[in-house]
Amino acid sequence: MAVRDYNTLIRRIEAAASLPNAKVEQIGSFNSEGRRYPMYCVTIGEHSWSLKSVMIDAGIHGDEPAGVEAALSFVEQSAGNESLLTRCTFTVLPCNNPTGWELDTRENIRGIDLNREFNILRPAAEAKIIAQALTGKCFDLVFEMHEDVDSPGFYMYEIADDPAAYIGERIIEAAKAAGYPINLADCIEGAPAKGGLIRPAIVKFRKTRLPLAIHAWRTCGGHVITLEPPASRLSLAQRVDIQLMGLAIAIDSLSAAG
Repeated sequence: MAVRDYNTLIRRIEAAASLPNAKVEQIGSFNSEGRRYPMYCVTIGEHSWSLKSVMIDAGIHGDEPAGVEAALSFVEQSAGNESLLTRCTFTVLPCNNPTGWELDTRENIRGIDLNREFNILRPAAEAKIIAQALTGKCFDLVFEMHEDVDSPGFYMYEIADDPAAYIGERIIEAAKAAGYPINLADCIEGAPAKGGLIRPAIVKFRKTRLPLAIHAWRTCGGHVITLEPPASRLSLAQRVDIQLMGLAIAIDSLSAAG
């Protein structure tokens, strides 16, 4: 049974087209249960080789609504920020799993985990639409907004080609200073962790059925950050706050790097 209505999200996404410096593009659509589901990309700013490019994506797991809210809040708050747009351009995929978002399920309505559907021969429609929309595009920063319903505290993943770009510790410290719990386990989701940070020294991952973050990194390299606020410990507003706080730190660091 649906707990959210995607039509309300469509109206909010399409309303972003009226914001300064923002463009809304329907990147594709698919049919499910006799209904058509459009999917969207929102861009902020004009692409230029002199500006840093940032991709923000959210909602590939439908039971992680804070990322969707944070991504759209960022669009609404930042489209008119001329100072920000002299430094960066943004590509925002605000809801990558419309049916899962409606049902509040990790998977889509067909029971498919879309975050394992990249680099396969016949991906789910949603993953195919996302992959096609990103074809030929590279980003200096890929910022993924996730959540973890089981974690006792906030944690994050970070991959960077250049170790000088690492900012994971800064994000963790900012979340801790704001009073949010940190997952201090030595192993999180089967991966070695330190102080809430998962940062593989060498990225070894299968070549198929990839998460979107690894697909993006394998396509262009660069810097990939995934935030995982604890859904069972914090309110929606608090989880959104962590996402936007981490994103602000990442953007400032990227801008400072020149």
